[in-house]
Amino acid sequence: MTPFPFLLFLLLTQAPAPNQPLEKSSYFAFVDHEYIFTIEMAKPGVPLLNFVSMTDQENTIPAKNIRLSLENRKVATKSFTIETGDQPMAVFSTMVHPRSSFGFRLNGDFGDARELFGATIQMGGEDFKLIPLRSFDFETLAIKVNRINLGSPDFGDDWRILRLESMGTRSPARK
Repeated sequence: MTPFPFLLFLLLTQAPAPNQPLEKSSYFAFVDHEYIFTIEMAKPGVPLLNFVSMTDQENTIPAKNIRLSLENRKVATKSFTIETGDQPMAVFSTMVHPRSSFGFRLNGDFGDARELFGATIQMGGEDFKLIPLRSFDFETLAIKVNRINLGSPDFGDDWRILRLESMGTRSPARK
């Protein structure tokens, strides 16, 4: 008897199913027809946030309104670091301009976390709950997001052509 069938059995029973929900990940995303938010752990303890706004309204996100769930605690972001080309700049809130995209590093007490158990962004009167993604799915989403035409008169065309799908949840913010 060859060991191959036994090894194949072990691999199939040990590996998580591709459609099985993730409990934790280094990659999180929220996608709907107005906003896209992604958070990735670029290296231990260093999360990056990117967003795309496809609305015609302006919003503000205070750093403290981004909450990351680590293994045993929830941590609010303290500030954002924006790379200016000359010297990184720390800010405590950011403007989400109409039809724009931007990215920055999140600063807070994240220790050396490599993965998150959850991520929520409060903007205006709403909470955006991001979902965990596998690396491949995150990279696929990033490629699609980079192809969005922010000057488009109808983002529906971008959604259809890029085959974007809604993910995450959006709900009234808890007071």
